[in-house]
Amino acid sequence: MPFAVARSLEELTSHAPSRTGVTIGVFDGVHRGHRAILDALVARRNAGAVDSAWVVTFDPHPLTVTKSRETPQILTTIDERLELFSRTAVDGVFVLPFNDTTRHIEYRDFIQRYFLDAMDMRELVIGYDCHIGYRREGTPERVAAEGVLRGFPVTIVPPVRLDAEVVSSTTIRKTLAAANIERANQLLGHPYLLRGKVVHGQGRGRDIGFPTANLEIADPAKLWPPTGVYAVRVGWRGWIYDGMMNVGRAPTMKRGHEDEIEVHILDFDNHIYGDEISVWCEAHLRSEQKFPTVTALIEQLNRDRQRARGILSRDPVDFRG
Repeated sequence: MPFAVARSLEELTSHAPSRTGVTIGVFDGVHRGHRAILDALVARRNAGAVDSAWVVTFDPHPLTVTKSRETPQILTTIDERLELFSRTAVDGVFVLPFNDTTRHIEYRDFIQRYFLDAMDMRELVIGYDCHIGYRREGTPERVAAEGVLRGFPVTIVPPVRLDAEVVSSTTIRKTLAAANIERANQLLGHPYLLRGKVVHGQGRGRDIGFPTANLEIADPAKLWPPTGVYAVRVGWRGWIYDGMMNVGRAPTMKRGHEDEIEVHILDFDNHIYGDEISVWCEAHLRSEQKFPTVTALIEQLNRDRQRARGILSRDPVDFRG
């Protein structure tokens, strides 16, 4: 069965999900804790308890609508989340538009409308910190009690710990903001993902033998890695390439006032302007710095490229398929 995505109830109906196992959440980052929930859901399908495994997620992030507390920068845009979901064993994702109407649905009505009526849900799998419905009143305990009343089992997945630390989107944001990309990747269970459109830059990278793809990320809420140079892998049209990425202002070459994301794809000379690419941040190479001359910059970039090749040659690519 091909991976399905529905962005409205009408689209969901066209997929005609039946006897489904369902999970729900923002799943920002699709990290190790989220993967434990998805694995538990898929296990129920594989055991024959349900016919398909579906994820319900939200766009935009609920906090941008409820404003119940400060809205965090997000680890994954909706397109990035869908890419990560597609690389799991779930059958489909329902992207539920989160708006002022959605936020006011009482959790029992939510279960009836979206899970039972729209998805023919037979089992529900949720995380220990999942809350459903208006004012987050649908706690795991209340949802489980509702399952007893309505005849659907509810599995509550406990937190996942890595080196005694609970894996959470909040922890990963703090770790990434502290420029510890390696630890953030460990908590995520995959390299940090940036997905966007390639747009025209100033062409100065090509002038010095390091052409770059300038990445435009449409969602302003996306959390960028801290400024610096990274070893990355780049996904384009189903192919995976090694590369380097600079986040910052490239102070040796230009005098810009805004940070940019520039990706140099190794051994690559295709024209990809206007295309979407995925950039997987494997390792931090160094901080961004201003060099006294362009020659000194080129010498450092050659060292960066050699080091990136060494790192990328050691690391597997199995999480991307």
